[in-house]
Amino acid sequence: MHQLGVFDGLFVVMIVACFLIRAPWEFRNKKAKSVESRDSARERFNLLLVFTGSLTMPVLYLVTPWFDFANYQQSLLQGVLGVVVAAVGVYVFWRSHHDLGRLFSPKLEMKESHTLVSSGVYSRVRHPMYTAVFLNALAQALLLANFVVGPAFLVAFSILYFSRIELEEKMMLDHFGNQYEEYRQRTNRLFPSVGGCQHVSRGS
Repeated sequence: MHQLGVFDGLFVVMIVACFLIRAPWEFRNKKAKSVESRDSARERFNLLLVFTGSLTMPVLYLVTPWFDFANYQQSLLQGVLGVVVAAVGVYVFWRSHHDLGRLFSPKLEMKESHTLVSSGVYSRVRHPMYTAVFLNALAQALLLANFVVGPAFLVAFSILYFSRIELEEKMMLDHFGNQYEEYRQRTNRLFPSVGGCQHVSRGS
């Protein structure tokens, strides 16, 4: 096992912070009734890939020598950049959950009384939760100095995102129709548009 460094420790802090942000919402939202689900075997497999790349592999990297063959010398600049990206990612992760509230779900589903809102981070970006996860995945790639484990989360989440995003937006269009289409026309998926927006669908 390689000697754990400061940036390894800060990576653990990022993971714990994200868990503490999400866990209470997952617990509360289990009581919210799902009125439509578009889950699939592929979706569940992709979620397993994300779990493996974001948690299983990093834990093995930190506590076993299994991935030591892929370790490399990390620069200070890389580590500091990783900390900055992680801080932004955790903030957006918290803000997304806070603004989404009881409508949050990690699955492709619509909750009971799903609503359209025009406040918070969802008033600027359609999928800020995904933005946050991409930032956290990039932070892992920067903080963990390993050619295999570092980018594992980013690769796994990219697979999930690109296989899911069109299905998710179609589900939102089917449910909200022209309201969501108009909102989609004036916002970007992951980053704020220059002019902002006024209405937004609460979705992950």
